[in-house]
Amino acid sequence: MLSKIWDIAFDTLTGWRYWAAVQPIVLILLAGLAGQLLAFEYVRSQYGLTPSLGVFLGSYVSQRIFLVTTAVAGLWLLFRLQPGRANRPAPGRIRTFITTHRPAILYRATVTVIVLALTAWVWVVSSPTQVSHITVKFMGLSDDLRSDALAYLVYELNRPQHEWHFDVDFRPFNELELTSVERQSCDQDPQPLLCYAEKMAAESGPIIGITGQPLNGTAFATHRGMASIISTADAARYAPLSSYEYLAYKIILQSMLIHLDAHGGLPANSFVATTSSMGGVFQTAPDPDTLKSTILAARLSPEEQGLLLNRFGPEYLAVCSNLLSLEWLYDGRVRTNLEKVFAVKLSK
Repeated sequence: MLSKIWDIAFDTLTGWRYWAAVQPIVLILLAGLAGQLLAFEYVRSQYGLTPSLGVFLGSYVSQRIFLVTTAVAGLWLLFRLQPGRANRPAPGRIRTFITTHRPAILYRATVTVIVLALTAWVWVVSSPTQVSHITVKFMGLSDDLRSDALAYLVYELNRPQHEWHFDVDFRPFNELELTSVERQSCDQDPQPLLCYAEKMAAESGPIIGITGQPLNGTAFATHRGMASIISTADAARYAPLSSYEYLAYKIILQSMLIHLDAHGGLPANSFVATTSSMGGVFQTAPDPDTLKSTILAARLSPEEQGLLLNRFGPEYLAVCSNLLSLEWLYDGRVRTNLEKVFAVKLSK
């Protein structure tokens, strides 16, 4: 059916008296459409990512194809115009040809350079950003957590990553490593542990601290700039999920927040207190006890997908979406390793 419709449409166009004039433009547009379809299929097959049509068309991948298509079409139209054309000189006389057609040559050369420069600039500006590695530091784990089992989870988080990774810092947290001025400043901070993490991040790069201590007036986790602190002190609120499931989810979420903060800021209206929630990972649920619901149904909205896709590329979005789902954690291999090697049982 579709092939017959195409044949009828093509026969109609070829019979149009202006077809010869518009045929190159139509072919350029069809090539651009084919490029869009091939790019969508590449993202789907290469990264296992199937974005919605709106997310894909708003992505830098689609916009680059549109940009190149528009530039080629514009240059074709440019070379169809003949501004200041004079009588054609005798063939073989290059100097005479250049002198006679100088206005057209200068005009076309100038516009071509401008179009190519603008295309190159937009291409570079729209390129995804390379994110930094993040250190996971144990800052006083609760008694129910094993550092080796937690380190194993972090290593599993690294498995699908190709461009960045987590480092695990096993050194015990020692406040005395800070200067007296830094300790005094952090002691006066509403979140002392976060302040300590910020001081360490300023020297060694982004850091996520994990602690069993409660956070002052904040449930679960707190974040600022290049540092985040995740607390397991509120374990009763995400029970019967284990702390390992909770931390696996929170570590990847906090890493996304650190990367977003470092490159353009968090999504608009993220973590704003509301009376309702759709379970978004960048939302604050009105009832903290519903965190386990968010963990089990973790998803990125189309707007959040578009944001991550344009800032960090399709691989980053695909990996984060997969890690947030926790499917890798409930996979037979990871579950078996946790149970047999570390005596850790998951809730599911």
